[in-house]
Amino acid sequence: MSRGDVITITLVVLGPMALLWGIYLMRTKRTRKPAAILGIPMAMRPAAQDEVLEGRRLERIQWGGVLSLILLLIGMVAYWLPEPQRHEAFAHRFDEEALHRGLLVYQAPPPLEEDISAIEFKEEEKALSLGQGCVNCHGPEGAGGFGTPLFKNPVNGEVVGYSAPPLNNVFQRWDEEIVRFTIERGRPGTDMPTWGVEYGGSMTKLMVDDVMAYLQSIQVPVEETSKDCKNPKKSDYMQCGQEIFEARCAVCHGPKGQGKEDPRRNYDDPNIPEDLLEDPREDDYPTWYQGAALWKGDVRHLSEDLHFLTIYNGRRFAFMPPFGEAPVQGIPVPPNPLTDKQIRAVMEYERSL
Repeated sequence: MSRGDVITITLVVLGPMALLWGIYLMRTKRTRKPAAILGIPMAMRPAAQDEVLEGRRLERIQWGGVLSLILLLIGMVAYWLPEPQRHEAFAHRFDEEALHRGLLVYQAPPPLEEDISAIEFKEEEKALSLGQGCVNCHGPEGAGGFGTPLFKNPVNGEVVGYSAPPLNNVFQRWDEEIVRFTIERGRPGTDMPTWGVEYGGSMTKLMVDDVMAYLQSIQVPVEETSKDCKNPKKSDYMQCGQEIFEARCAVCHGPKGQGKEDPRRNYDDPNIPEDLLEDPREDDYPTWYQGAALWKGDVRHLSEDLHFLTIYNGRRFAFMPPFGEAPVQGIPVPPNPLTDKQIRAVMEYERSL
């Protein structure tokens, strides 16, 4: 409660109460009338004459009502004027608390010692109950990382390492509806599990809201396209297509467009934990990306028109975001769309992989 709230409550509530209490004390100290001394009920005492009731006494009562009304109006105005500031302060405090809870949800629960004291447990209780361990795969501050533990293919027993995409630019690829959909229901065919409690996960709706608020707070600016590639010439399609692909598409499809077909892990990836690289038995572990494979001619099964429309409109709820400046109705416009020429440049590069 702010200092202004305390002053307002004091003036509006406690002030009139103190005034009325003082008036009551003053009246009780007056000389009691004989009827009151004898204990005669008010209803059985003789009534005052009309000259008394309709004279100065009535005027005093009327003036008292007017003064009470004026005081009430002043109090209401004094309470109403700072109300917008109180609303803003409450919204700001609510947002700060949501960000803090979202950070705790994103982080892993802290280790708990067996002989921890009750006071120490109370301090860690919130982090223990909220921590979901998103950081284990997506890295500190959503910078991206490597899925842990390693994924074992149930079909052939192959051990695979999934590349967890960065989340500090996720709202440049997706709108809030798809981000929530992905968190709550997971991403089939990848290492991303279901988190929503309605779908068998461990995160309530409020926890999803909080972690999305945290992700919103750590978004980084989109990587700028070079000047020559903002409106590429046809002769620059290959060069600009590669530049745009590496900046916007590789996060899902892999730096080579390999998707889930890479036979070896990319050991130049700085997000791979060092302890995983120290084990020589992992030399054969491939790195999988959640997007479809585009290399080795895989994308050529699409005609050029269908290829263009797939990039332009995306495949909503199939986890392919739209990149066009004006997607079809029902698909939100991406925050950093690509022009038609830029999409053609990306197409040429992808079809050459």
